[in-house]
Order: sequence, then structure tokens, then C-alpha cells
Amino acid sequence: MSNSSERRRVQRVRLLEPLRGSIDSVKVFVLDLSLRGIRVAHQEAIGDVGDLVALRCEWEGRRIEAMCSVVRTQVHRAADARNARTLYHSGLEFQQVSASAGIALRSIVETHIARAIDEQKANARGIPAIAAQSFQTGNAQHYVRHELIKGRWREIATTDATQPENGFTVAADHTPHEVQMLRNAYESSREMVQSMARLSISGEGVPTRRYMP
Repeated sequence: MSNSSERRRVQRVRLLEPLRGSIDSVKVFVLDLSLRGIRVAHQEAIGDVGDLVALRCEWEGRRIEAMCSVVRTQVHRAADARNARTLYHSGLEFQQVSASAGIALRSIVETHIARAIDEQKANARGIPAIAAQSFQTGNAQHYVRHELIKGRWREIATTDATQPENGFTVAADHTPHEVQMLRNAYESSREMVQSMARLSISGEGVPTRRYMP
């Protein structure tokens, strides 16, 4: 897989519940998204590849409006006796996004990454996955600094919780899977991951599930 294809894959998050929305006058469901674009499901035509279309949807009361270009459209499920209408999936690339919509999109990505990490921890402990319920404050004293240097990641054990300019610092007890998830996300949204890492080892804490002993 090429580096560009890998970047597109890792920066995208699949939504726990599709968001109802519209593209111009066509009803759509937002299935997954990144800070660069989205994938939607729809039953009516939304335009040809290259067309500029208006996306509107809401997430937790935040209105998201953006102008997008149609990158691709393909048949996801053809019409048959049970499904009278064909279902399409289309990929869209953001062209114009308002400041408020940009903040909402970043929050969606951050929430889903945090939830994914939380679920990995829950699965490792045999705890059923549930929604974030509390704030867990950081009190670690041993950290690992992950720095991206010339396209390669370098790990450095440290007692310094400072966030580097070209990477992030997290508690040493993060699993390899969690670290890889953060690395992947960092390559698509550096500022967001550094903020999450900073909160995870500070007294402010980050959203997490409440673990029961």
C-alpha cells in the first residue's frame, strides 16, 4: 500500500452512528470522516465527480455546513426484489469549511479516537465497552516520547512530560496498539493528538470510561 493510501486510511474514523444530513436537497447519511473529507450513503444522485455540493448535518447539536467536491461514487447495494432502490456510497473532499464546522469535525475525530483507545483498554481488562463516563486524571511519572523524524518514529523513555514539536509524549503504560493509533492520528492531525496526549498526563484528564475494580 502506498504512503498516500495509508495516510487516507488511518486518518479516517468510522462513526458509531451515521449522521443524518443532506447534500443540497438529497438526504444522506455520513458514515465516516476525516479532517479532509467524508463518505456518505445515499439513494439519489448527488452529482458527478468533480461537482461542488453543499453538505449539511448536525452532531451533538453542532451544525456542520461545508462545500465539498465529489471524488467518487459507487454502487454499494444494487436494487433487487427486497431493495427497491439502489444504495450508493460517495466520497467527498472538503473545499470550504466554516470555523465552527471545522471545530465540530475535529471534535468528532477526537471523540472517536479517544473512544477507540478506551475500548482497547476495556477489552484488555474484559470489561464491556460503554460510552465515556468520567474523567481520568493523569498521575504517571514515567513517559515515552514519540518523535517523527524524517518519516520514522523514534521512542525515548523519559521522566519529562513535555510535548515535543515533532511528536507526542504519553504515559509509559500505553499499549503498542494505542501508541500506533496515536501515531496514525498524529500524521493526520498533529495539534489534536498533542492536545490529547497533554491532557492524558496532566491533572486535567481526558474522557475515559469508569473502570470498576
